[in-house]
Amino acid sequence: MNVDLAILVGGKSKRFGSDKCTYEINGKRSVDWINESIGSLFEKVFFVGRNDNLDDSIPDLKPGLGPISGLETAISNSKNGVFLISCDMPFVKREIVDFILRKISDYSIVCPIVDEIYQVTHAFYSEKILPDVKSEMLRDKPSLKHLVSTCQNLLLIEERELKAFKGYKSSFTNFNFPHDLNRDF
Repeated sequence: MNVDLAILVGGKSKRFGSDKCTYEINGKRSVDWINESIGSLFEKVFFVGRNDNLDDSIPDLKPGLGPISGLETAISNSKNGVFLISCDMPFVKREIVDFILRKISDYSIVCPIVDEIYQVTHAFYSEKILPDVKSEMLRDKPSLKHLVSTCQNLLLIEERELKAFKGYKSSFTNFNFPHDLNRDF
């Protein structure tokens, strides 16, 4: 399967108080937890977004627009589609990502829904979606959620399908504050 992993690392981490990407959880950086868990499923792994704490991050082509800009940068730097994930999701489950990847077929976007919310930073985006991403970025308030909700060639993975995976919600859990890491996963 020719899909690349794009880990979003360009956030400011204001609420957290320090860089979430390089924050150590049990002796390992958040991005390393992600890479070790799911990196081998992909052809290439890259960090997207400006991050002075990571030597090999790719700055957003259009900084300041949030994750949608990260997606544009990821697809523009990939010959394949990308699985997009945020650096603050270190508890991602390999079996769930593999399940999503097996659903790709010819879809432009494959996006899970958990708690009735599109999991836009835990989703697959085809390289074919790049023109739509560029159009979305011209909107007043561009967002991945709007991109997903207007996609004509979309597969939504319903939560009932994800319930087959023990502890599935931890795969979609991000952290914004240090106390968020005290939860049981």
